[in-house]
Amino acid sequence: MVPNGLRISPLGPTDFEDWLTLSSALFTKTPKEQLETKLRRKEQQDKYRTFMARMDGSSIGFITVTLRTDYVEGTATSPVGYMEAIYVLPEYRKLGVAKALYQKGESWCKNLGCTEIGSDTWYWKKEAHTFHKKLGFNEGDVLVHFNKKIDP
Repeated sequence: MVPNGLRISPLGPTDFEDWLTLSSALFTKTPKEQLETKLRRKEQQDKYRTFMARMDGSSIGFITVTLRTDYVEGTATSPVGYMEAIYVLPEYRKLGVAKALYQKGESWCKNLGCTEIGSDTWYWKKEAHTFHKKLGFNEGDVLVHFNKKIDP
């Protein structure tokens, strides 16, 4: 059940600081300056859309979705919608806010011709796995990234 007074709307001109603050709570290992640069870039591209969730005038969560034309693991079509990030303040979780945000993001993707939507999360984020499954996502693949420094 979605809380009374929940409002979800596209990111507006005065929402950037709230988006940055909420994103910082999600991406705790990314320095704020670097995160701000990334968000400013996304804000300027039409293929990205961010929706903000508000209660009583305060921002309590967001979702950022994108339209991808590159291959998205486990999909068979193009373009594919992609849930880049979703976050809800802890005190508003388990109230349907994230689901409402997701539905808004999925609707945006569908309106742009997408018949599939993808997402990802870290393997150790078990709550995120459960959340994705509740939304109807299927696990597409498990990927481990490797890197190595090259000697000069």
